[in-house]
Amino acid sequence: RWPRLGELVGPSATNGTLCDGYGAGQFGEKRMQLKCAQCPGDPYRRELWSVLQCSAAPLVPQPSASWPLAARSPYGAAPIEVLLVVSDHNNHGLFAQVERVLNQLHLAEHRGLVPHVFLGQMVFNAPDACDVGHNQYFEPSRGDNVWDYYFEPVSPYRTGDARLANRPVRLLSASVDDARRHAIAISGDAVSSYFEFKQYDERLHATRTRVRRMGGELVARWLRVKLEIRREAADLLRQWRHRIPPSAKLLGVHARGTDKAAHPKFPLERYFAPIDGFLARYPGSKIVLATDDAGYFTQLAQRYPRKVLSRGHGYKTHNVVRDAALSRYAKGADAVLDALLLAHTDFLLKGTSALSEFSIWYSPRLSIAHLDLQIEGDAARSNAYRSRIPPWAGGAE
Repeated sequence: RWPRLGELVGPSATNGTLCDGYGAGQFGEKRMQLKCAQCPGDPYRRELWSVLQCSAAPLVPQPSASWPLAARSPYGAAPIEVLLVVSDHNNHGLFAQVERVLNQLHLAEHRGLVPHVFLGQMVFNAPDACDVGHNQYFEPSRGDNVWDYYFEPVSPYRTGDARLANRPVRLLSASVDDARRHAIAISGDAVSSYFEFKQYDERLHATRTRVRRMGGELVARWLRVKLEIRREAADLLRQWRHRIPPSAKLLGVHARGTDKAAHPKFPLERYFAPIDGFLARYPGSKIVLATDDAGYFTQLAQRYPRKVLSRGHGYKTHNVVRDAALSRYAKGADAVLDALLLAHTDFLLKGTSALSEFSIWYSPRLSIAHLDLQIEGDAARSNAYRSRIPPWAGGAE
């Protein structure tokens, strides 16, 4: 029945075989050399399937033999239904995972389920699925759940608990794609970071606005960044605001490089004219730069000496998500800090990225105080786009 909700049972037999569509075998498991075209596709279409998960305590609650039979049965004593909110793709960046989490939280809201976000060592997919593999932010010393590294739990339920509010727990799972479809069916939209960039009209602008409003409402209801990360962001912003005169502003610039793939990279020079215009319009202003690319950082710092404020200098890598030499926890913490810093700027220049979309969800005022530089071609020449370009960036007075 759609949306497909499955009950999780376990433990199952150990399966040490893993198909990783990107060929990574980082923890010594065996790998099936399957091309993605040979992978079986959507595991939720099957009646039963197994999933590889790793946690210190059993992920699926084990009912105690001392409980009454009715309390151990999903058909007696009204168990509390908990939706296990997961990531299903081993190549997703942190905020791509947050995007999927928000759509699953929407599903939990509308189905009356208690949500529990669990982003474990392994993403949640069948062992022979193309997208299965390791979560690229999992670091064993930090614990079993990547979500807990950066965000507060979304409910009182804790991994593996067999009871909640003195009632037995029934643990459920839903397809990440189904959660998105369900959001569209119920609310007309689903949270997304990716929009059409070669077309732009009033209808598409309205869609972007609705989706961002939905993301902002879900973030406001459900998501709390860890206090220590918020404090670090607040301290930096306080220092940076003190460096500029009262009439000056902070311009957020998110320059996504390295692993940017779903939408193409565009020339860094596309940022120059709007940055130049902003600094001329607001003398004494500074640039809050967030980039994963060390080359981008160097170019912008050289072009705008003493104007760039940044917590880091980017990474010297081709793919920040999958580079095994980088600390998995630290690159996630860097991303969360960058998103918070951008969220508190006065205007944001961005391309397509889940990180900068999160900044807009976190600070909804940026929905009308940003410029998407991913837009190109006829879309960039459209009246719908041109009318939203500030005068200092080349828009009409």
